Amino acid sequence: MKNTATFITCFMFFAALLPCPVFSSGQMENEQSDKTIVRIADNMPGLITPGVWNGQVFSLNSSVYDYLVSLDPETGELNPSLATSWRTDGGDRWEISLRKGVRFHDGTSFTADDVIFTLERTQDPSVGHSKKEDFSTVTKIEKIDEYTVAIYLDTVLPTFMYQMTDFNMAMLSSGYDYDKLGETAPMGTGPFKVESLISKESALLVKNEDYWEEGKPYIDELHIYFNSDVEVSLAMLLNDKVDIVPFITPVMVDRLKEEEELKVVIPYMDQRFISMAADRAPFEDNRVRLALKYAMDPQILARATTLTLHEGIEYSETPIMSALPQYSEIPYRKRDVEKAKQLLSEAGYPDGLTIELTYASDHVYNQNIAQTIKELAKDAGIEIILKGYPRDIYFAQYWLNVPLSLTTWGVRVDPSMLLRLAFVSDAPWNESKLAEPYLDELIDSISREVHNDKRQQLYDELQNYFYENGPLLNIQVPYLVAMKENIEGYEQPVTMLPVYKNVTVDQVSP
Repeated sequence: MKNTATFITCFMFFAALLPCPVFSSGQMENEQSDKTIVRIADNMPGLITPGVWNGQVFSLNSSVYDYLVSLDPETGELNPSLATSWRTDGGDRWEISLRKGVRFHDGTSFTADDVIFTLERTQDPSVGHSKKEDFSTVTKIEKIDEYTVAIYLDTVLPTFMYQMTDFNMAMLSSGYDYDKLGETAPMGTGPFKVESLISKESALLVKNEDYWEEGKPYIDELHIYFNSDVEVSLAMLLNDKVDIVPFITPVMVDRLKEEEELKVVIPYMDQRFISMAADRAPFEDNRVRLALKYAMDPQILARATTLTLHEGIEYSETPIMSALPQYSEIPYRKRDVEKAKQLLSEAGYPDGLTIELTYASDHVYNQNIAQTIKELAKDAGIEIILKGYPRDIYFAQYWLNVPLSLTTWGVRVDPSMLLRLAFVSDAPWNESKLAEPYLDELIDSISREVHNDKRQQLYDELQNYFYENGPLLNIQVPYLVAMKENIEGYEQPVTMLPVYKNVTVDQVSP
């Protein structure tokens, strides 16, 4: 099996494509005080309460909440956080030891009761928790003592602890009303507390002086400005109104080359899933799905994002990211317009067909990708009408409800997490509407398999299935973050959660 080094090396390679880091004018330290402040222009949020959070505004939740474990951005290994250790004998019973002396922002102690509350909340039907399916395998949670829990599963899950890294699995307080206050007054054990939160506008986070990790965070305040337009965010960075801007584009990287006080980093790769709803016309017929695949050209799609295939962008027809060790090398399908037309004709569309592609127009890369898919498909007789909406409208009204969609998907370091979230029959985020007993059983087998070699064989089988039958195109693009050169210690593993407690600011000499 390929090892994790492939994953890390890939990111190092992408970093070499970027301009050399340089400096910006402007001080990060508030001139009116001795506070060290970092200002961030982040996405416009939808829901932010863990469990129903759609993943926007990572800077907010990753700073307010903590998780049982964290992911090492260099190795991909699990590190202790609110859990100090964990063990299992057979993969169906996990014993977790908790950190003592941790307090929530309201002053209450973090204990086993809070872990039990957080896990049981995944199954609360009134919550609509995004991890309900993944944690439905939990049959019992035993409180051994105030700082030890045992979790019993109805199946063997050798990678169960990776589930705890999902961004919706922040540890919550059993004594706090998240139904009432989660959207207006987020509260966790994290390195920063919410001082103020103005919906759709901004958030002020202040240092948690009682944080369990001694000496951290290093900075005093985070000022987060919510914005749905990355061009506006970049202008704020260039005009010294903010210090960090995530989700910039490769075109913006080129524009920043002349700015000698800014730098760009690539913490990880993002995915863009073009999903065909396999439960309705025209994509319930695999011949139509294949026709769209044969109409595509990975090289042209790469150029549409101003990048080059294998040098900043990857393409596949499976949900497994190319940089992950579980990825199987499958040769690209060569573009064949005549083959695509033939398949459409056999499926009952001799004169072609018309379909809408719905997407979040303000997600980086989406506009160019959507337009290029439209142009490529047209040659094969597939007329695509583009329907782009701001991300909050897209996720609230259209996602999961349209026949053809383009959605931004983050990476899960354990791919079985994503498979259970998006590709089993009753998965909560099953945008491709797959309902295949064979696939359900295969994903279940992957999740339960203890032996790495056997698990990889199952991953190979799954990827071959998607290549031949799957309703998916997967375009993998670099996640780019622009920031002041004097920001140090910025980390963001593939959990997508930036680690602001480690950030320091090198003050610019007057």
